[in-house]
Amino acid sequence: MVRQTNRWKFTELEDAKIILNDEGERADLRGSSLLESSPSPGAAGYIALTHLIEFLHPVKIGEVKSPHFPQVSIVNDEGLASQPKIELYFYDKDIKLVIMLRNFPIESSEGSYLVAKKLYEFFKARGIKAYYLLSSSRIFGESNVYIASTSMDNAKSLLEAGARLSPNLDTLPIDRFGAYMLSFFARNGDLTFLLISEVYSYLPDPAAAKRLLEVLSRALKFKIDMEKLDIEIQKQKKLIEEFQKGFGQILPERGEQPSREPYYIG
Repeated sequence: MVRQTNRWKFTELEDAKIILNDEGERADLRGSSLLESSPSPGAAGYIALTHLIEFLHPVKIGEVKSPHFPQVSIVNDEGLASQPKIELYFYDKDIKLVIMLRNFPIESSEGSYLVAKKLYEFFKARGIKAYYLLSSSRIFGESNVYIASTSMDNAKSLLEAGARLSPNLDTLPIDRFGAYMLSFFARNGDLTFLLISEVYSYLPDPAAAKRLLEVLSRALKFKIDMEKLDIEIQKQKKLIEEFQKGFGQILPERGEQPSREPYYIG
């Protein structure tokens, strides 16, 4: 039997609640890099950040809840129902990272703007120095990570870490919330980066997630073990091979020019 968790309440003036725990109240976020993922084909950014959390064991410092989030219930492994939320984590050892984890788009443009504005103001006040948005898409059918930034001088470390300059896409594989976050940081002259990992289908792609982490870890100079991701990559490869034996080709050939849709999610 699924138990219903208590609902939070909002006044008409509240667009989002940033709920910090004791660790969050004490955390010194100054100089941190903020990592976030946008819902996108292959879910490479989300997979990358969940793996990063599992490996680095950052401290959970809070949650974000909003009436603009999808009005659905998510059932966790314990069978408890809850509404969607954004989770905040902080890592402060050899490098300072804030990880903002979400696995859903915000449907309305107005809601995306209001929540992004509140979060940007919170992070700006706390001294966040850079914003990295991780995404994925089919572009050229190659195994690359592409970088877009307001300043290529600032992106030098990512290019040296193996990323390539982003092609001139008609639209970018980011949702409205991510687009507003990029806009707020870029508008105020902060370091702002969009990393896009190539995927071959719209299935969850741990290989694309691994490529994102390889570029990030080299550029930001932190160590991460990819063994668990390698296991997931092999599992997925075997699953796809077995499926194709019974039902035929489901992935495009490498190098095959992909269709232009969908890029924009949310």
